[in-house]
Amino acid sequence: MLTFEKISQFYQQRCVFSDLCLQINEPRVLLSGPNGSGKTTLLLMAAGLIKPSTGEVSFNQQSVLAPESKMHIGISAAKVVLPGFFSVAELLDFHGRQFNSHLHSQFNEHWLQQFGLKQYWHTKVANLSLGNYKKLSLLTAVMHQPKLLLLDEPSNGLDDKARLVLNLLLTDYPGQVIIASHEALAADHHHVRHIQLQRSESA
Repeated sequence: MLTFEKISQFYQQRCVFSDLCLQINEPRVLLSGPNGSGKTTLLLMAAGLIKPSTGEVSFNQQSVLAPESKMHIGISAAKVVLPGFFSVAELLDFHGRQFNSHLHSQFNEHWLQQFGLKQYWHTKVANLSLGNYKKLSLLTAVMHQPKLLLLDEPSNGLDDKARLVLNLLLTDYPGQVIIASHEALAADHHHVRHIQLQRSESA
């Protein structure tokens, strides 16, 4: 269960969230709302990449800021920048060592082939096209098969074939998947909880 307990978040003079209390235990969740409503901020807080101004975020009753929690969380978001100096192979190897995802090598090899990234194995991340960069971001988020998978606009930059692969990846994914998107979420057999965020005008 992902829990936001009395979360407040401020950017300069603007209040994004004020005393937000939210519990998410459904396997599939779609966050939607206008630009500036806090969708990406909520995901970054859930991943432990942003510490809220006040309050606490926990996953399975443990703070997401704890190193142990980070082992069970994966995120793909535009604000999570991949290091451009790595090749695709080097980045996946580094990521694998961080998360012990070599244990899922067959799983990762399959999706590497499905996304068509194998042919860019020695390409520097900085030289990838937008679409291939997005595929790599998604793969790094999922390759350690986290219990909590956070995806920010995962279809952006993907062609129709890659979108189909993404939908196949999410189908029957065993962990909790939370997506911030303007598009519908492929739900397979799961019920999708839809959380609509509103843009705060508070100063």
